[in-house]
Amino acid sequence: MKNKPCFLNKTVFLIILFFVLSQAVLWTNRAAAQQRDTEPVTLDTVVVTASRIEDYKKNNPHLVQEMTREQIQKSSFTGVDQVLNAMPGVEVKKSGAGTGSRISIQGSGGNGKILVLINGRPASATQYGSVDLDSIPLDMVEKVDVFKPPVPVWLGPGSTSGAINIVLANETRNKNKPSKNSRVNLKGGSFGTGSTSASHMMASDSQSLKLTASLSHRDGKRTNTDRDSGSVGFQWDLPSKGNTQYDLSGRYYQSEHGSSGPVYNPTPNARQEYKKGSLDFRVKGFWGETGDYDIKLFMDDLTLEDRSQTGGVATLDELVAGFKNEVTWTDENNGFSLQLMTSASHDRIDHTLSGDHKRENAGIGLQSDIKQKSMTISLGARCDYTSDFHFQPAVNAGLNIHLDSGTRVKLNSGYSVNIPTFGQLYQPSHGSIDQVRGNPDLKEEAVLTVSAGIVHEFSKGRSVEVTLFRTDTDNMIGYEEGLDLIKRPVNIDEASRQGIETTLCLKLSDTIFLDMNHVWQTSCNKENNKDLTYAPDHKFKATVKWTSPFKTRVETSFSALGSQFSDLANSEEKKLSNYQTVDLKFIHPIKIQSCKTQAFVYFENLFDKGYDVHYGYPDDGFRFTIGLTMEF
Repeated sequence: MKNKPCFLNKTVFLIILFFVLSQAVLWTNRAAAQQRDTEPVTLDTVVVTASRIEDYKKNNPHLVQEMTREQIQKSSFTGVDQVLNAMPGVEVKKSGAGTGSRISIQGSGGNGKILVLINGRPASATQYGSVDLDSIPLDMVEKVDVFKPPVPVWLGPGSTSGAINIVLANETRNKNKPSKNSRVNLKGGSFGTGSTSASHMMASDSQSLKLTASLSHRDGKRTNTDRDSGSVGFQWDLPSKGNTQYDLSGRYYQSEHGSSGPVYNPTPNARQEYKKGSLDFRVKGFWGETGDYDIKLFMDDLTLEDRSQTGGVATLDELVAGFKNEVTWTDENNGFSLQLMTSASHDRIDHTLSGDHKRENAGIGLQSDIKQKSMTISLGARCDYTSDFHFQPAVNAGLNIHLDSGTRVKLNSGYSVNIPTFGQLYQPSHGSIDQVRGNPDLKEEAVLTVSAGIVHEFSKGRSVEVTLFRTDTDNMIGYEEGLDLIKRPVNIDEASRQGIETTLCLKLSDTIFLDMNHVWQTSCNKENNKDLTYAPDHKFKATVKWTSPFKTRVETSFSALGSQFSDLANSEEKKLSNYQTVDLKFIHPIKIQSCKTQAFVYFENLFDKGYDVHYGYPDDGFRFTIGLTMEF
């Protein structure tokens, strides 16, 4: 492919750079330890950092939700998209036009940007700014954190509509003897769905290595919605010394699939082949007596070959490499913490149609949390520089007040600047060359977000949370469709979105749990006084989980979405109808000698409710999946 040797040479150079930088970090850490002349801290002390993070989630003003590995396995999820869809106020729609998924937090739809992180570093986007969640093996995921806007600035730029941090598994090392653990998942279902995934973990008292692999196939209901994909990955917790811990991980994903296009402008012959490789190296530990650090070096290399409906072939090569460093100092006695963040990255794209483009990015930020008695104050500031759009500032402020032992009030505000993605500037979609174009004259988005919420815990497992929110955006980027049915990104001078989100969690008994989330909102494109795209007035989701006396776990989910528009003009022919759906899942544990097994049956859209969604609509309707998860 065009300029591929250059990409390979740069990849080799970056791997060498990773090694040199990691050795520099090791040398610096050893020198600091010698100067302190203190005994090295054992790795068990790293738990202090994890405890601090959990304390941060509860006491910090920002709204954070979590899905742990235990919860993921208990519900027999088979993909990161299923995990996110099960979290209150989060919705994921897979692309029917190629790779990637559209993520909505707190009803944001396609408005604003959602930052997706892997172990705290940014995950590279595909088309329309979406992220290919399928390339992240679920067997490698330790937990998933969702940050609702306004997001603390230390996470990084591009998070005006929320952020998601996917933490890769860090297996507990057995200090007594080496251990082995294997996990196999098999599933099949409607529309030619079939997949298998496997993982194997080896651990000793000094290190652990986890290997993963997967294969899947799906035919789909519509013409040209079939997909074949596969992935491999590894997570290696390297031998560590003193107070420093290292890990190395890599992932490779490949898919070949159709790109059907929307029903009013189908592309039954458009195809894509997508390949992506990722490499991460991480160093973390303690800095002196009160600080800790986390250094991440990362690289993504992806290739996309696209055949359009008219037969034209285009290729996209992208290489992203960078680092992110976080250093935190904590004074537990005075309730004070200070975090310094630095980051830099290089992003280069070579596209057949739009040419060769590159972007260098560097950022620095400070975050301070002050805890005094029943109150926590959070202040943050960040500034990023990009080679094509120069400086982008960001600030946030938050206040968390404990009214009593079970009630907290959270107030937040944030301002940030979003720069257009390469896709928005040059070629937004690569499965629909005949349908979408870029706009190199786009301006940055300036976003102001405020929220006020109250959280009350009645008892363990019973809580209610109510949050008021508003977002104002200057130069919002939206997509305008012309008479030629081609969509082009444009700037909207002013836009706003405001509403209220309510989340209720009830432990009705030891075996019955109920979660409910409702978002009511209004939005306005102030250029034409129309609604923003993909921003429904109402969004509701309720989930009931029940464990029967026979240990069968039943999960029922009811979702309802109000009507929404897919175009800026809010035309009736592009209006997406309101809908209600019911999903049902049965999970039953089986013991086969020493093999721990879970069998599951999953019914989606149980009553075959017909409705429209943006990607690949009409929806496939009623779907079912059956499968087994085995551990041995």
